[in-house]
Amino acid sequence: MAPNDVYNERRIALLGLMLLSSGASAPLWADEKKLSVVTEEWAPYNFLEDGVLKGFSVEVVQNIIERLNLKIAIEMYPSMRTTLMLGSVPGTMMITMLRTPEREGKYKWIGPLGDGAIYFYKKSGSPLEIVSLDDAKKVKLIGCRHAGLVFNTLKSAGFTNLDPTSTDGESVYKKLLLDRCDLAISDTPLGVKHVLKKLAVPANALVQTSVKLVGAPLYIACSTDIADRDIALWQKALDGLKASGVFAAIQKKYSE
Repeated sequence: MAPNDVYNERRIALLGLMLLSSGASAPLWADEKKLSVVTEEWAPYNFLEDGVLKGFSVEVVQNIIERLNLKIAIEMYPSMRTTLMLGSVPGTMMITMLRTPEREGKYKWIGPLGDGAIYFYKKSGSPLEIVSLDDAKKVKLIGCRHAGLVFNTLKSAGFTNLDPTSTDGESVYKKLLLDRCDLAISDTPLGVKHVLKKLAVPANALVQTSVKLVGAPLYIACSTDIADRDIALWQKALDGLKASGVFAAIQKKYSE
């Protein structure tokens, strides 16, 4: 091989290494179309208000997207569709999901965003003494959503006194306020507080019982095809929000 050919070959090899090196340092998910963030109506974490997407989790994720210098719009869909997309559409992230043992291996996770405990509620002044699941099974009617984790958990636990005709938490707790059920269960304490505020009802109009049906932290759920390094990048951005105080500020905004 002639000396010039060897020289040119070395230049080509060096150029290839430089390209590989520059590619390794390029922004992950540089093509934002590869990644989508979807959500459902679950106030105060994610909800529409006057056509604008708002919520604690929405603001947290918007801040992460900004920190990573990405151009991704969070899109809202019906609950069942978001779960279907998470399991079938590559590059999908979903907010906000309870990280339960049953879901652990189905997705990758970024978080936590908060506590997702869900309790039974009764109306203020109700004489009902609810200190166990068996007590809850004895009441005439329990208001809940028509589908989802809470409904499935209730059915699996043997509840037969359900009114699963509501499609959102507001409807569930409104039934309890109107004496159309004896107990209601749908959202976290923060969610119940948001509903009562929206309905212009005193915060003590409903009483949280000591009986917890679901106890799991809140996370961003991610489809399993998303690379671990991308999950780590988002996790680092979330950790940065917490360290900077931005996360706490958003938390306070939706807790008041």
